[in-house]
Amino acid sequence: MNITEFSIRRPVTTIMIFVSLVVIGLIAAFRLPLESMPEASPPFFAVSLPYSGSTPEEVEQNIVKPVEEALATMSGIKSMNASASANSGNIFVEFSDWGRNVAVAASEARERIDAIRDQLPDDFRRYFVWRWNSGDQEAISLRLTSNDDLTVRGDLIDQAIKRRLERLPGVARIEVEGVPQQEVVVAIEPDRLNANGVVLNELVSRLQAANFAVSGGTITDNGQRLRIQPKGELVELEQLRALPINARGVRLGDIAEVELKPQRTTYVRQVDGRPSVGVDIYKERAANLVDLSRAVQTELEALRRDPAMRGIRIEVTEDQGQQVISSLSALAEAGVIGLVLSVFVLWFFLRHWPSVLMVSTAIPICFIMTLGFMYFAGITLNILSMMGLLLAVGMLVDNAVVVVESIYQEREKYPGQPRLASVIGTRHVAIALSAGTLCHCIVFLPMMFGGKNMLTIFLTQLAVTISISLLASWLVAISLIPMLSAKLRTPPAVKSPFITRLQERYARLLRWTLNHRGWSVAGILVIVAISIIPMKLTKGDTGNQNDPSKVQIYYQWNGSYSKEQMGEVVGAVERYINANRARFDVKQIYSRYAESGWAFTQVELNTKDSQRALQITDRIREGLPKSARANIGMGRDGGMGGSSQDISFSLTGDSTQALKEIANDLLPMLARSRSLRDARVNTGDADSELTVHVNRERAAAYGFSAQQVAQFVGLALRGSSLRDFQRGEIEIPVNVRFKGAEHYGPENLQAFTVRAPDGRSVPLLAMVDVSVQPSANSIQRMNRQTMLKVQASLAQGASMEQARKDIEATLKSLDLPPGYGYTFEGGGFGMNIDMNQQMLSNVLIALVLMFVVMASVFESLLFPLAIMSSVGFSILGVYWGLWLTGTPFNIMAFIGILVLMGVVVNNGIVMIEHINNLRRRGLPRIEALIEGSRERLRPIMMTMGTAILAMIPIAISNTQVAGEGPPYYPMARAIAGGLAFSTVVTLLFLPTIYALLDDLRSGSARLIARARGAGGKAAPAAG
Repeated sequence: MNITEFSIRRPVTTIMIFVSLVVIGLIAAFRLPLESMPEASPPFFAVSLPYSGSTPEEVEQNIVKPVEEALATMSGIKSMNASASANSGNIFVEFSDWGRNVAVAASEARERIDAIRDQLPDDFRRYFVWRWNSGDQEAISLRLTSNDDLTVRGDLIDQAIKRRLERLPGVARIEVEGVPQQEVVVAIEPDRLNANGVVLNELVSRLQAANFAVSGGTITDNGQRLRIQPKGELVELEQLRALPINARGVRLGDIAEVELKPQRTTYVRQVDGRPSVGVDIYKERAANLVDLSRAVQTELEALRRDPAMRGIRIEVTEDQGQQVISSLSALAEAGVIGLVLSVFVLWFFLRHWPSVLMVSTAIPICFIMTLGFMYFAGITLNILSMMGLLLAVGMLVDNAVVVVESIYQEREKYPGQPRLASVIGTRHVAIALSAGTLCHCIVFLPMMFGGKNMLTIFLTQLAVTISISLLASWLVAISLIPMLSAKLRTPPAVKSPFITRLQERYARLLRWTLNHRGWSVAGILVIVAISIIPMKLTKGDTGNQNDPSKVQIYYQWNGSYSKEQMGEVVGAVERYINANRARFDVKQIYSRYAESGWAFTQVELNTKDSQRALQITDRIREGLPKSARANIGMGRDGGMGGSSQDISFSLTGDSTQALKEIANDLLPMLARSRSLRDARVNTGDADSELTVHVNRERAAAYGFSAQQVAQFVGLALRGSSLRDFQRGEIEIPVNVRFKGAEHYGPENLQAFTVRAPDGRSVPLLAMVDVSVQPSANSIQRMNRQTMLKVQASLAQGASMEQARKDIEATLKSLDLPPGYGYTFEGGGFGMNIDMNQQMLSNVLIALVLMFVVMASVFESLLFPLAIMSSVGFSILGVYWGLWLTGTPFNIMAFIGILVLMGVVVNNGIVMIEHINNLRRRGLPRIEALIEGSRERLRPIMMTMGTAILAMIPIAISNTQVAGEGPPYYPMARAIAGGLAFSTVVTLLFLPTIYALLDDLRSGSARLIARARGAGGKAAPAAG
């Protein structure tokens, strides 16, 4: 007894099973956590190496390179990128294995760095190893603005905002940016230093010995083991001021000013010209994103009413919870509209409301069962899993439609036996349904179990939801639908004149194509040939997947400037945009810049239309102010302001100067490319550096080592850091530096002296050579080679693939020196091209797997080829749909092809299986092809109509992934266009292809039989 027979014999049990599944699914659905994206841990970590007040060259040589060498021996490294600036070094290590335990790798990295600590500078204090998880990004970002300067109101922001929000359930931590931290500054006066007879080496040794906390071992006292810990930590500023500097009783307060004050900020963030403060809220891993968003919004409303916050505007710049709600609401709305349209299609063909409702119940039942499975499988309800449910809307009725159609055909033969008709009708299509559903699910296997990357991890959520939904629909179709059909009255025969005429004309046309196979083959070839046109003309990935309402402006500085000087340039750009605020349809202007060299201005528009945004971008570009201090253009230059949204590639080699020369030759050539705009080299700021070289021979003559002299110079120019100052439970950094040291030149070093071992006072300049040389603000490295990044923006209408080809052609025309090359790794479009290649390989593997399943079902290698032809036609239809609608072919269109393959194969399997059944009953091949195709015309049109109409709402909307990601419509248009085209072409030509392959099989069988017969006759003659 199979599932169908059991369901019909035990209807109450069957209903109770489905009621139980639905109840469990409903309970689980209300407990499903809501997220923006599924959690993923990519295989990389970053090492941050803070070392303030230095130079990029010094950081590279003394810190970055030793750490690079230590980390390079770790196994499985795919790439290692590093950067060195005047204040820090950063190393980014990526592994090739996505199954790598990053926590273990980060721990191993710490061990290797600790092993070389003696090779790093003595005043290098600490480093950080960061791991990233998709759940670690900020959940909500706030921006505080006021007419007053908020940077001096740190206590108010901490007490009234940060601490109140930290108490909310689900908040893991809160980070505030834009308010300077407190520090203890020891500002040494050079004149007072000399007047008190203090020399540098005495100052260095005293400061190094101050503020200590070490372990002194253990002692035994009356049989008790006691631990000794000598402490010299400073807990009062007066203790620091009273710190003795030399044997003559000079104290630190005699030569320096010791104060607790805010650190000097080297960066600015402002909204519409007013200073702003950023507040980032991070959620706990187990917290519900939407609940957290609502709690924060409620607290913000209370804060806005608080008198202490009068004059401070709180703006929510990013709220993942609201983005999830809006995106899920848009998807749910599209799903409901698609459901209504699908029901309308079913009624149009069935014209029997009980049957329509019976088939339609498959959709909510399968949805709820899928939600229950997601809960128990640990899958959250996020943008991608919801997208999978949306895509399944039009497919959930496919199996039910085929079963109902088959049962009703059997009822005409057994009018008084509904149970027998249900059993036989379901049995005739059971194998086809099982094979079709399996093929539909197997499409996603390469994505779920193949090579792992961020794309496949995210899309696995989509694949699981679609697959479970389809398996649930299969279960409903072979159990619940036959059971309900057996209880319903026989529906009246549908005598729709339109459908009847359509079936008759289709049968006549099919007979003509089967009788004139030559013309049919010619028609197939013509369709394939004509389809080359949209394949050639469809635009590739434009890379324009970011929010079109946010226009970026970059600044490339031609020197090292203070934030005040940088503000003059940024202010000129903001004044230009403000003067044209109405013409550019500007909503807000947001700028960030820092003395470390990065800056950007973001212009937020009132429009979300991408074409209008591109037009406004071109208008802004035409009138951008010029500046001698910076090269200004459209796009983002990267840096701390955020990752670049533009495309880029990297030149690699040994010499930065040689790379600059190559780039200077390259930029004019790239500027002539029609696919690129605003080509520039990301060299960092051109800085003037005070270079100090220690003369080892002269230093040794005075009794000093080169390292000691370098230490003296470091204190004179950069200063030094002491152990953190304890203020209650808070640790405050202590920084010692000479007053005005940031403006020191060679002449200022003349005032510094050191005391030699023999008692002589030696001028510091006597042991060093000082010069002023140009220097880059930062040094970039890739795989332990010097790197220079070249960036550009895409021209309007250009695709990323076209841009890459233009760049490669330009680079190949250059005669690069030996040891120099280029790479697209880490470029803005390299990831998109890699993802497209990954999806292409997944499609090919899925085709092979489907062929294996169909060959097993039909016990033939030829009939699956006939069905696979419908997949080819569907892909041609995708290009027709995208070309006619002007839609680019991107990663979302690839997802649409994967989903589409399962639908068209399902229709083909049902059609071919029915034809084979008719032939097994004794019908001639031509009659079986015509009758089988005619009888399957209505269910195929129903499944096509429901699937296409379910895609229409999302195909005509601009809904984006998570509110600001890539839009959904390329995927929906790919599915709708491919399904419509393949259905028409398949209905017309699949019987002809079937007949040709069947003739090929019969001819091959005759040849084999003839060969065997000839061999049998020849054998006796030979004997």
